[in-house]
Amino acid sequence: MKQFDWTILFIKPYKIPTHVVFWLIVLFAIIYFKEYPERMTGLTAICLALQVTLELMIPCYSQNLLIVPLFKKQRWFLGTAAYLLQLGLLISLLPYLLNGIAMVFPITDRVDWRNEHIAFSVVSFTLIATVYKVALNGLILDKQKKENELRHLKAQLNPHFLFNTLNNLYGLSVAESKKLPGLMLRLSELLRYSLYDTNQSYVPVQKELDYISNYVELEKIRLSDKMSIKLEVFGNYTGQYVAPLLLIVFVENSFKHLSSSSDQQPSVYILFRLHDNRLQMHVRNSIDPNYTAIQSKPKGGLGLDNVKQRLDFIYPQKYSLKTMKVSACFDVKLEIDLS
Repeated sequence: MKQFDWTILFIKPYKIPTHVVFWLIVLFAIIYFKEYPERMTGLTAICLALQVTLELMIPCYSQNLLIVPLFKKQRWFLGTAAYLLQLGLLISLLPYLLNGIAMVFPITDRVDWRNEHIAFSVVSFTLIATVYKVALNGLILDKQKKENELRHLKAQLNPHFLFNTLNNLYGLSVAESKKLPGLMLRLSELLRYSLYDTNQSYVPVQKELDYISNYVELEKIRLSDKMSIKLEVFGNYTGQYVAPLLLIVFVENSFKHLSSSSDQQPSVYILFRLHDNRLQMHVRNSIDPNYTAIQSKPKGGLGLDNVKQRLDFIYPQKYSLKTMKVSACFDVKLEIDLS
């Protein structure tokens, strides 16, 4: 299921409506719970509820709009002086403002706010508003930081895949041009998905699987019939979402590192299964057990590192990844909780 990002409620264009709805809830909560004398009913109760709401609202916005920005700029002396001045003004003038609000209502039973504990409310809610503002800004900044990091990782991954595919195109153009039309069609579908469908944090799982299917078909065209390539998909993926371009790296690596001994047919096996909101992926490719790679400085290697970072960012504590070399095969098993 696609997760709702509640932080969007506190950024434009939803920020102002969110605040309006919140204070309306506060207003109606005061009326509903009747935290005032029983004699106050009708317009008298509505007037008092509005006054109490403004008693909370004005210090909060005064603090967050005027004082907190000074501290954010590390202007400590000016911020402290402005805060103390704000306290004095609110404690002195807020009772008269609230009394003025009552004059708008055609009622006789009015509360004289000069006799109420305004000082306690002002100090309390300016401090509460500050804590709320700092905490919320921290959450939003952390989310934006992670989104920027993910965009950077995806920007590394997409050219990485394109580079490999263009190499395949070049090889076919030299050796066997009859396969080019099918390869070009698959490549255009892959690039369309990468460019236009992956701008969201999550995409339908079915689209991601279609993308992988196109990639596998592309590899089948390139590798000829001497290889055993099999893709199996089980489960109903309707309404399921996953981070885009996350699974393709493991599939791509299985073809990149595909090899076999002289008496074995090279093979790639890819399985996807969905069960109880858990997406399971199993990728296996044959390898030559007698081959020993020459140790050298790796070139790039961005794909696998990136996908591990993305898994940690997007699905912390909600995935398991196992890689193992067994005899003449290399296995990758990934399970993600999509709930």
